[in-house]
Amino acid sequence: MAEVKENSSFTCKFLNESYFQELLKTFLEAFSDYPVPFQHTEEQFRRHLLGNAVDLNLSVGCFTGQKMVAFSLNGFGPWNGRPTAYDSGTGTIPEFRRRGAGRAMFEFMMPILQGRGVEQILLEVITDNEKAVNLYRALDFEETRKLLVLKAEQPLKFERELPEGVEVREIVRPDWDLMQGFWDGEPSWQNSPAAIERTREVKKIVGAFIADKCIGYLIFSGDSGKIAQLAVAKENRNRGTGTLLLSELQKNTNEKNSLQVINLDESLTGAVRFFQNRGFTESLNQYEMIKFLT
Repeated sequence: MAEVKENSSFTCKFLNESYFQELLKTFLEAFSDYPVPFQHTEEQFRRHLLGNAVDLNLSVGCFTGQKMVAFSLNGFGPWNGRPTAYDSGTGTIPEFRRRGAGRAMFEFMMPILQGRGVEQILLEVITDNEKAVNLYRALDFEETRKLLVLKAEQPLKFERELPEGVEVREIVRPDWDLMQGFWDGEPSWQNSPAAIERTREVKKIVGAFIADKCIGYLIFSGDSGKIAQLAVAKENRNRGTGTLLLSELQKNTNEKNSLQVINLDESLTGAVRFFQNRGFTESLNQYEMIKFLT
């Protein structure tokens, strides 16, 4: 099957490492007016690709002549037990939007990915981005859940007293079997254990302990204030453990940065209420969507 496709407007083809600098430039231009600003350095962009398991050789660039005007970044791994391509970012530079570049890339790559054993494509799209949502629906993507991005300015005000007898310690080797036992639902692709392990050098994991027993944990990114996961054992909830972990986050976050919860499943009403009661508000919402290829 051909891995370059041309039509009257665009040429779509798979990329490789030689396109990295041009891809970064196009990425920054495409997301320059995005509700969540992307100002990645080269190092941060490589970390973005690594964290989402992106394979440039199976990611698509859309060109007019020699100029890259759009792209679709694909990460790969299992999701719900099925081989999956994860859309780690699809974008078009402003002057080439609404000309069919997004549809052209998906129609080009979907049969090729299917031929390589991919059974489904997973993505997230901002709910207010009606054109993108409508495109994905037209391509037979189905909404699976709504994900929230929550934000709070520092300093947080804690009304609950912090618990006594609970100690916060760094976790060097996470026990995922134990920690997943604290969950009420599944994290998004970019907050999954696999994604966290791929970016451990920039993630910090702290646990709340009573003696040697871990009763809760928090995973966040450096001093940026971005929370990937926060969970407390069911029998230890409503006792200040989550608040204690949030206070630890605040201690480790640059005071100029907002605190953020990235892609929290809206159906986890207890978790949503926990953050809202501590000053977090919705920054934006996303649909998680899946297209089944088989």
